[in-house]
Amino acid sequence: MTNKFSLEFHETFKPEAPYISKILKLASENYSGTKYEISGISGIPTGEQKGKVEPHIKYACFMGLIDFTCDKGVYTLSLTPLGEEVFVQDPYLHEDLTLWICHYCMTRKTIGVPQWSYLIHEAHPGVGESLSQDRLFTLANTWCGISVSNLNKKVFSVVRGSYTDGIFSHLGIIEWDNSISFVEQSEKMDLTYVYAFALFDSWDCLYQDKREITDFELKNGIGFGKLFGFNEDECNYVIDSLSDEGLLMVNRQLYPATIIRTADVESVIPLLYSRLL
Repeated sequence: MTNKFSLEFHETFKPEAPYISKILKLASENYSGTKYEISGISGIPTGEQKGKVEPHIKYACFMGLIDFTCDKGVYTLSLTPLGEEVFVQDPYLHEDLTLWICHYCMTRKTIGVPQWSYLIHEAHPGVGESLSQDRLFTLANTWCGISVSNLNKKVFSVVRGSYTDGIFSHLGIIEWDNSISFVEQSEKMDLTYVYAFALFDSWDCLYQDKREITDFELKNGIGFGKLFGFNEDECNYVIDSLSDEGLLMVNRQLYPATIIRTADVESVIPLLYSRLL
């Protein structure tokens, strides 16, 4: 269950890479200012009641790129360690690799954008399968208590737009018409350290006291396959690739198999872009 405010923080505006980039730039300067001052310096439109500044500050935060505080209408922005790396490597969010990172962060199980996380981890019927839009709204009505018409207009419209013609459309992970199709993906070698980052970040959120987790916890607790569109076999291939990189160890002699981490988020962040050609 989540609250109405958190579901409608976006004010019906889907995330736009140029605006996220401008927020990233201000955060790199530890900028402080009102939404009007941020609008004036960045060119991101805002108004008295509605505008794109505040939603994009919150999007950038959900993407794991910035932290912010707001005191009496004054926002203070700062980069996270992930945001520092993205700002150095891809400040305009041109690389698909960066967008995969942002997609992951927004769909995180416990701290992602609620409707993004719900779609991926709760409503998701399985990789390569489809879910009717009507069925999604019926399920989500039970989840959050918001009417179907408002779920369409105010809650999931931004999710749909992000994957059909918006910031995440090039990733090809979701096709959305009258039904939502979760498109099967194959391992991308340039994303090796993105997969590692996502795994260890989710591990820290869900199993922070464990150095070893089971295959069941990987696939059903973390939802690793759903996050990246992997079927079970592809998920195993990716985990084996991370093992080959020395980032973890896999014991398939046990049932279920177990995964032991030998690295962490902090050590992986500087390597995120190292496989790009």
